[in-house]
Amino acid sequence: MSTLLQDLTRLIHLAYWYCCDFMVNLSNLTHSSYNEANTWVLLLVLPGLLVLLIGVRVVQWVRLRQLRR
Repeated sequence: MSTLLQDLTRLIHLAYWYCCDFMVNLSNLTHSSYNEANTWVLLLVLPGLLVLLIGVRVVQWVRLRQLRR
């Protein structure tokens, strides 16, 4: 069981490192600060993407209901 816990801890650490590295590189590419890049991604891009995907799902559901009639 400890091996599973160690592997999970390693995976979480790797994912955290990758996300932080991605945000640092994004802020360097856009010539902004790390905090600004976090604000854009976490407060604007991800919620916008979520709303877009929910909208696509609703449109698909409506069209599927129309086809079944």
